Amino acid sequence: MLDVDGLVALRALRDHGTVTEAASALGYTPSAVSQRIKRLERRLGAALTAPAGRRVVLTPAAQRLLDDAEPLLGQLESAFFRVSGSSRIAGAVTVAAFTTAIRAGIPAALASATMGRPDLSVRVVEADPVDAALRVATGRADVAVLHHWRSLPRVLPDTLVAEHVLDDGADVIVRADHPPALGETLSPQQLSSSDWVSTGEGTLCHEWLMSMFAGHGLRPRITCTSSDFDIHLDFVRAGLAAALVPRLGRRPLGPDLVAMPAPGAVRVVSVVRRAGQVDDPTLAHVVAHLRMSLGA
Repeated sequence: MLDVDGLVALRALRDHGTVTEAASALGYTPSAVSQRIKRLERRLGAALTAPAGRRVVLTPAAQRLLDDAEPLLGQLESAFFRVSGSSRIAGAVTVAAFTTAIRAGIPAALASATMGRPDLSVRVVEADPVDAALRVATGRADVAVLHHWRSLPRVLPDTLVAEHVLDDGADVIVRADHPPALGETLSPQQLSSSDWVSTGEGTLCHEWLMSMFAGHGLRPRITCTSSDFDIHLDFVRAGLAAALVPRLGRRPLGPDLVAMPAPGAVRVVSVVRRAGQVDDPTLAHVVAHLRMSLGA
C-alpha cells in the first residue's frame, strides 16, 4: 500500500533537517513525524534514517526513495486540488520575494488580493532569489518572486513551475558631473578607475557586475557592499562610487545623478510555485494579483 503520509514526513525531514522542524512545517508533533517514518520503514523493510549525533539523517535508501517519489507526490497534490473542485479562496499564504520586488508593488498586490476576503491572509518574507526558491521547494513558502539575469540563467528543480512576469533593465548610476555621464556611450573600460558599491558576494547583482567587467578582462574595485539600493544611490550622490542599480522599485534619482543603460543588464522576473499546486485556486488568485501589480 502506498504510504503517502510516511513519504511526506520523510520529505519534510529531508527538507528541514530535523524532526522538530519537519513537524513544525507539517503541523504535527515530532512524535507523529517519527511514527510515520518508522511505519514507512516497516512497510519497506529498509532503514530510512540513521543517527548522527543528536540528530538523524536520511540513508541512501531514503534519498533514492524520495528521488523516485517526488514526481508522484507532486501529481497527488495536483490531483487533490482538481478532484476536490473547490474554488474557495482562503487560507494562509506565504510569499518570499526579493527586496526591490517588495518595494515595487507587492504590498499593493496583496492588499488587492485580500480585499473583501477575510478568510485569506498573506505573509511576506524578504529573501534573495536562491533562498526564496528553496523556501518554496521545501514548503516554507507557497509562492516566490525571483529574478535572474538573462545572460546568467538559473535552472529550477522539476518540482517548481515558473511564470514570467516582466523583464527589468538595470543602469549604471553615476553623478551628473562624472566624466562618463558627459558622453553618449558607456563601457566597463570607462568605469574601470571608479570605485563601486555593490550587493554582497554571492548575490545575483554582484555576480552580474563581476561578469560585466570580466568580459573585458577587468575587475571592479568594490569599496562598499550593501543589500539596500538606496544606500548605493547615497554613495553615488556623495561622489564615492558608481553603482549598478535595477529599475524595478528604484527611487527617483534627482538631477544630480545620471542613469546610463548597462548593455545586456536585463533581469527576468518570475513567480514560482510548486508543480503540485498550480491548480490551487488560492495560490492562483495571489499569483494573478502579483503578476498584475509587478508587470503593470
